[in-house]
Amino acid sequence: MLSSRSQYLKALNIPEYLYATATKSHLNAQPTAIKCLVIEAENVNSICSVSPAQEFLYKMLSAIGLQKNDILCINANTNNFVQEVSKYKTQAILLLDEQFSLDADDVFNIHHPGEILKNEQLKREAWEVLKQVKICLK
Repeated sequence: MLSSRSQYLKALNIPEYLYATATKSHLNAQPTAIKCLVIEAENVNSICSVSPAQEFLYKMLSAIGLQKNDILCINANTNNFVQEVSKYKTQAILLLDEQFSLDADDVFNIHHPGEILKNEQLKREAWEVLKQVKICLK
């Protein structure tokens, strides 16, 4: 037997899938837990794929006690940035692009590893940021 709602949708020739209700599991979806979320904009030297920039990022983060499985790297743009961040429960967030900003104690802006590899003078500034990240992770 069809529910009243299904009967109305059928009578109006409206496919029921267009008005599907959220299931309880969708409503109770928990954010993914990760120690350190690293966010970059689309970049030729992406840290989201195997590259010298990714390898250098892992070296920098291992210097403050993080392992690869503690780190998640994602690409985002200004349109979906907040939505992407909300999918994760993190201890620290590293933003690798100046176009992104969040006002929170666990969010840090740092130069992209690809930029640091090109300009060694940025290493000192990056290390100062990483020391703050390490404090946040305790």
